[in-house]
Amino acid sequence: MALITGVKRIGLEIAKTLAKEGYSLSVVYRSSEKEAKEIEEFGRKAGTEVLLLKGDLSREDFCLNAVERTFEELGRIDALIHLASPYFRTPIEDLSEESIQEHFRPIAQAFLILSKEAYRRMLPNEGDIKGRIVAFGDWAVECTPYRNYSAYFVAKGALHTAVKVLAKEFAPHVLVNCIALGPTLKAEDLTEEEWERILRNTPLKRTVSMEDVLRLTEFLLSTESVTGEIINLDSGRHVAGSGISSIG
Repeated sequence: MALITGVKRIGLEIAKTLAKEGYSLSVVYRSSEKEAKEIEEFGRKAGTEVLLLKGDLSREDFCLNAVERTFEELGRIDALIHLASPYFRTPIEDLSEESIQEHFRPIAQAFLILSKEAYRRMLPNEGDIKGRIVAFGDWAVECTPYRNYSAYFVAKGALHTAVKVLAKEFAPHVLVNCIALGPTLKAEDLTEEEWERILRNTPLKRTVSMEDVLRLTEFLLSTESVTGEIINLDSGRHVAGSGISSIG
C-alpha cells in the first residue's frame, strides 16, 4: 500500500505503474481533480483500491489526517512517495514570507510530518524492513541552483536534508531516499524556447526518460540496502551546471 502526494504530472505515471503492480493507493491532491479521478478509474480497472484525499499539504492537520485515514481505510502503509511541489518564480527582490511558506510548507514541512506519521504506521509491518519513503527533489539543489527560484530551492534543500536526517532516525526498519530530478517534463511557466535551451545545455541533450523515473522509483521501493541517498536523475545536468542564465 502506497501513499502518494502530487499526481498531476510525474505522479500520475508513478501512481498508474504502482496500481498495475498491485499496490493499493492513497492519493493526496489539492487541485488535480482530473488526474486523481483518472487514477481512481485506472485502479478500478486494474483491480486495486484507490483512496482519494483532497486537501492542502501546507496544513499540519491535513497531513496528520491523511496518514490516519490512509491507515484506517486501507489497513496498512508500506510506502510514502512525496512529489507535491509548487514551482514558480520568486525573483529575489520580490521574495516574501508568503512566497517562502508557499514553497516550504508543502515541500519540506509536509514531508517531515507525513514521514513521521507514516513511520509509526509502518513499524507493525512484518519483516526487517517495515517500509520505504521516497521524496522527489531537484538536481540543482546539490549542484548549482539557478536564479529567480530562491524560495523553491530553499524548500527543496530542506527536503534533501530531511531525507538524510530521517534515514538515520528511521533506521534500520524504514528506508528513506530521494530522486533529484532534472528536465523531465516542461514546467508550465517555461516557454518552448527556454525549454529547448535547457535541453541544449544538458550533456545528454534530451529529457529524463519517464521510464527511468519509474524504474528508479520501483527500485527504491524494493531495495534492502540503500538509504539516505540523493540520486541525480537529470540526463547529466549536474555535470554541466546551470551557467549564468535565470533558467536551469
